[in-house]
Amino acid sequence: MHEGSCVKAGMYIQTTLAQVSFGMSLAESLPVTLGQLERSGQSANRVMAFVSATLQRNLNLEQQLRSIIGDRLVACHDGIPAHSPRPAVWQAMQMARQHDADVLLSIGGGSIMDACKLIQLCLNADIQDEDELLRYARRGDGSTGDLYGASADKSSRSAVCQIAVPSTLSGAEFSENAGILNPVTASKEGYRGAGLSPRAIIYDPHLAQHTPMWLWLSTAVRSLDHAVEGYCSADAYPYLQGQYLAAMRLFSKSLPDVLRSPQDGELRTVLQQAVWLAGAALGKVRHGASHGIGYILGAQCGVPHGYTSCVMLPAVLKWNAQETVIQQREMAEAMGAGETPLGDWLQDWVRGMDLPASLRDLGVGREQLARIAESAARHPVVRNNPRSIQSSDEVMQILELAW
Repeated sequence: MHEGSCVKAGMYIQTTLAQVSFGMSLAESLPVTLGQLERSGQSANRVMAFVSATLQRNLNLEQQLRSIIGDRLVACHDGIPAHSPRPAVWQAMQMARQHDADVLLSIGGGSIMDACKLIQLCLNADIQDEDELLRYARRGDGSTGDLYGASADKSSRSAVCQIAVPSTLSGAEFSENAGILNPVTASKEGYRGAGLSPRAIIYDPHLAQHTPMWLWLSTAVRSLDHAVEGYCSADAYPYLQGQYLAAMRLFSKSLPDVLRSPQDGELRTVLQQAVWLAGAALGKVRHGASHGIGYILGAQCGVPHGYTSCVMLPAVLKWNAQETVIQQREMAEAMGAGETPLGDWLQDWVRGMDLPASLRDLGVGREQLARIAESAARHPVVRNNPRSIQSSDEVMQILELAW
């Protein structure tokens, strides 16, 4: 995509995602989706729903689901906290095992979808205790278990699968990775596998209207972060870069529009399409310091991942500017930034939607920066940054830009 660039040899591997429904309600899409799963050989008679506590409280989703799919719904759980803490996910997994669930229906944000990925792994691999589970983990210090990345034993279409109904714009529904919080070490564990992405996605623009605006907007910035750091990655190639640029165009125009017209279902659908464009390549390229530092801010400071991208992406773009001159010029053109440096433009764009634009806005204290920098410098995702990061001092330079 870049001027004078060449394309290295590689391989693009599809996930297990089979279909995406958009512009329709959950009531319209879910019965059809379950029927299509059954026709493909997937058992879909025992659906366990994992739903946002807020949506359950405001919409009584369990009652709605019973009216849509009847006795197929075996249970509804609304107890997955933000960042998917492992103890809570393990407890939810045991419930799914007790109910002999064959489909996990996630309705909510990325934490719920990531929890369902781990539950799916545990059920399909018949994992019986948390020590065995850690064999599949990449721990917060970067070390990996001997089965990290391995597929579950039940690899056939009859294995437990997930249907994702996103209420945010984080893009977790496209990823084969699950980020799970270890509350003891205050670090994120990573789990991945070829079959962990949802089998189907249902984008319901009407359900999305019940998402708090701060969450809707900030998770969109998270998906924009996927596109921007994906575009700058050394692993990127034209097929992916074209999707990334298309996502940037949609986000930059439509996100401020939805703030002015929050009940516009078509705008919601456009933004869900932008997530599709940005998220379809999740796991195909390595991200950089915005994602890596964001994981640390989430684990150590409890900052929502959407907010970490609001603050860290502009700072990382500024720090990477000399190493990504061509990429930033092309992205600035796609987003309508004109001659303004992209990091500066993006920071103003974020602030214009009344989102946090600095670490101070997030309530992160200056006394916390040294620990954040030390942890981030060791994080494998930070080490993938386009401008090489080898020390905590370099991370501190980025944190100062974000301060």
